[in-house]
Formats: sequence, structure tokens, C-alpha cells
Amino acid sequence: MNRQAWRDFFITVFFLGLAFVLALLSSVAADQHSTQLAAIAAAVSLLLALIGALYIIPRLARNVRLEFLRFAIRTSVTLEGLLFIVFLVIIGFAAWNNGNNLLYLVLSAMIAFLIAANLIARISLADMSIQLRFPDHIFAGEPATISVTLLNHKRFMPSYSLLIEALAEDGERDAEPQKQSLDAPPHRRVPASPRPRVSPPPPSRITASKLELGKLAYFVLVPARSSARQRIEHTFERRGRYPITGFRIATKFPAGFFKKWRRIDATGEILVYPKPQPLDDFYHGLPMLAGQIQSQARGMGDDLYAIRRYHPSDHMRNIDWKATAKSGSLKVREFAREDERKLRIVFDNPNSGVLSEKAYENAVRLAASLSWHFGDKNTQLSFLSQDYKGGQQIYEFLAYLAEVQPGESPSLLPNFSISSDYNVILTTQSQGTIPTSLWACSYFVFLGAEKSPAS
Repeated sequence: MNRQAWRDFFITVFFLGLAFVLALLSSVAADQHSTQLAAIAAAVSLLLALIGALYIIPRLARNVRLEFLRFAIRTSVTLEGLLFIVFLVIIGFAAWNNGNNLLYLVLSAMIAFLIAANLIARISLADMSIQLRFPDHIFAGEPATISVTLLNHKRFMPSYSLLIEALAEDGERDAEPQKQSLDAPPHRRVPASPRPRVSPPPPSRITASKLELGKLAYFVLVPARSSARQRIEHTFERRGRYPITGFRIATKFPAGFFKKWRRIDATGEILVYPKPQPLDDFYHGLPMLAGQIQSQARGMGDDLYAIRRYHPSDHMRNIDWKATAKSGSLKVREFAREDERKLRIVFDNPNSGVLSEKAYENAVRLAASLSWHFGDKNTQLSFLSQDYKGGQQIYEFLAYLAEVQPGESPSLLPNFSISSDYNVILTTQSQGTIPTSLWACSYFVFLGAEKSPAS
């Protein structure tokens, strides 16, 4: 309830009513030949009317305009409707030319049908809201199940033949924003707001700028004070962020002569990850997963780390009998701890112009495939890139890859910090610029090269 609008309305009624009473008083005073009283009453009445016209009425008109836009319904004529109008004009001209009462009766019935159809279509579009549910994680090129729910808030009247479309571009704000919501899992739930605003994503050649959902669902009947739900499968061809700025509800009911539609504003977005690809050959090519990477610390492994004197806490199976026979005292073997389950994916994001758009997309897809592949192998993963501010969760890195674009930051490799992690580095740098210390603890994928040498 807009209390300010109601207050302005009652103030306007009061001033206009008072001005009307004073105008009547002025008229009575003039009839009684009371010239001075008539002039004063007329002046005060005119002043009150000017106050209402210059101050209060414009504010009321602004509220009326907003309410009109809120419930605005647009109309477009279909081919069938155009033919119907042509017949209507012909029959009207014939009735006017001949003066035939039957033709006038037919003309009246056709006009009445148009008025009734317009009223029924408006009732079908009134008091409707939409809920959209989508999966927690969506990958490009894979079908995603989207649930569309249409709610009818009318108490008595059902709605018929409604088509739901998704919009991604700013348009006329002629909807009911408080009646819309996009539902998602808890950490991706999009709240509804009275005046939703969707900030456009940063310009990128790969970020989706237009929502490719288009027509979502078609509902034949939605009963009063009820809802209807449909599940659809949609495949997003490109990675990126897909903003949703509104929905369009359209109907051609009952005759199909006119298409009426209205817009419902929304605030929300759908994030589409790059699609991981199978990496079986690449998986077997990494030396670390074959047990060939060892650390400089003692632990459980297969590679010999050192031979030392026997302690009572040592297990008998670790005794080296050959060393014991040579030295004359018990000797045990120590093994190097293998760190094959500790891996860091490094995406050395190239600058603009280094790779073509197709090659860059392949590089992003490869980084996502590596992350997804090793994340499914109980590997302790970490991630690194120039602009990556997320944590060590794989979906955080995939969300970064969903929107990443060629940057302007220098390469990570010259100042790369060596850690105990084994690195898989995707870079466009040439082999001669790689620091020597990285070759012993990293596997390199040289982007844009025909073959990707590794160390």
C-alpha cells in the first residue's frame, strides 16, 4: 500500500472540495449582490484550485503512470486478427452503405466479440508470477533440467494458454517485480526485490551477453489460486554468465486474433561452466600418477630414502639383511614419501591477442578438464591464476573459468613460488623462458603448440 499516494489523494479531494464549496459561496454571494464576499470567495477558490493543479495533481498523475506501467499489457495483431479486421471493415462499410439491420447486427456481434476477447486475455495475464529453478552446476554442451512454475494468484478466474519466455536485455519496466523469483540451491538462490537491478557482466568476448533460453514453457490451463509446473531440458552451447532480467507472459486466447503479453521483471543469473573433456591419455602421461614423484621426506613409499641403524620401534620387515651382514649390526631401510595425490593446476592466463578465440576456448576447456579429472581421483588439488581469488574448491575454480577472458597481467612463471605441490602448468610462454627450477616439479602444457612437451 502506497501511503504517500493515498495521502496525496485525500489532500487533493479536500482542496478541490473546499474550492468547489467556495465557488458555490461566491455564486450565492453574487446573487445576493454581496460583491466583496463574492470576489474574496472566488479568489480563494481559484487559489486552492491552482495549488491542486500545480502541486498535488502532478504527483498523483506520476503514481497513476507508474501503476499503469506496472500492469501494462502490450498487444500485437496476428495474421488471423488482420483478416478478422479486414472482414470487420468490409461488413461495417456494407452496413453503412445498405442500411441493413442484419449487417449491423453482425457488425455489433463482431465488435462485442473483440471486446470480450480482449477482456478475457487481460484477465488471463493478470496476477501471475513465475518461479524458475535450475541445477546447482551447469556445464556447457550438456542438457540441464530447468523447472518453470507458473502461479495464478487470482481468487476465482483461471488463466488459459500462456506462453513463458525468458528475457536478458533491459526493456520496458512494465511488470510486477515483487511477484517473480528465481529459485536455486541455497548458495545460488536469487532473491526477489521490489526494484530489481541486474549489473551487466564485464565486457568479454566469451561471456554470454544474451540469454539463449527463449521460449521456456507453454501452459494450457492454470486454475485459480493454484500453480502449474513444467520441466524442460536446455543445453547451453557456451560457457559464461547468463543474466535474466525478466520474463514475458503471452497469450493468444481465446481466438488467436491478437497476441497480448506483459513483462515481469526479474533479477538473477545462470552460471555455465566450461564442459570438461575426457583426459585418459593425458592422465596416463603424467609421471606423478605413476608413482614417479617423490618428496624429500621419509614416509610410506617404494623408493629408497636412506639406510640407518635399527631402533626397537622399527618393523622387522624393513631390516636390510645385506647391509646388516656387511656392517655387522642391524640396519633398516627408509623410503621416500610419495606425494602423487598433491597437485596444483596453474592456468597462466595469456594476454589478449596471443591466442585466437578458438584456441583460447580450448585452453580454458583443458584447464577445466584437468580440474574435473583429477578432482574425481581423490587428489588434493589447488589452483592458481593471475586473477583467481577463490579457494581450493573445484567449483570455485570452474566458476572462475566460466567467465575468464584474456587478461593484461604478466605471466606467473618468472616469479613462480616453488612448493611441495606438483604443478600442471598451462602457459603460452616459450620453453626458453621457463625457470629451470620449475622443470623438476612441473608438467607443462604449452598452449598453441602442436605438441605439448612435459617434464
